[in-house]
Amino acid sequence: MKSTAEVVKVSEVFAWIETERAIIALKGVTREGKPVELTAEQTRLLAQRLSKLADVLDSLVAQERERSDSGE
Repeated sequence: MKSTAEVVKVSEVFAWIETERAIIALKGVTREGKPVELTAEQTRLLAQRLSKLADVLDSLVAQERERSDSGE
């Protein structure tokens, strides 16, 4: 699994880009294996950070397409 250095963390929720599959992976469990509970403010912060991560993913995918199209 190749992933980028971009990692998002809010409370115990983590998100990162896996470049091989061109996806954003998301994990949110407590140390005890229970679901993470977020306040409204934390949820908004996570949404903002995920949106920025999605922009990075779009850019990476576009760069890969350009490389493929140019024959690299």
